[in-house]
Amino acid sequence: MKPTAEIAPPRSKAARAAACDIALDSDALVAEIKKLRGKGNPLSAAALKALRDEDARTLAPARLLAAEALTLKHELSDLVNAAYGLTPAEIELMWDTAPPRMPIGRPPSVK
Repeated sequence: MKPTAEIAPPRSKAARAAACDIALDSDALVAEIKKLRGKGNPLSAAALKALRDEDARTLAPARLLAAEALTLKHELSDLVNAAYGLTPAEIELMWDTAPPRMPIGRPPSVK
């Protein structure tokens, strides 16, 4: 997204992270940017349209790719568990005792 005078990138690291979160849908992204800009600095209609267009052009496809990547990671995890011959109880125990900073969350296939 090209920064414009109307939609300047946020300056703080936390604001940049919040504004660039691909997990936010279009409405949530607009709401977050409005919140970061404050009531005294609203977006114009043209800037709002540009923001939504850019979301549809870049972030929406990225959301789909991220979801596909997560699905593939879970499938790979299931294949590795099967290769080791782990029982469902062992897999559940493994996820129950997983460290909090696991690269992926508990797969939907595990209770």
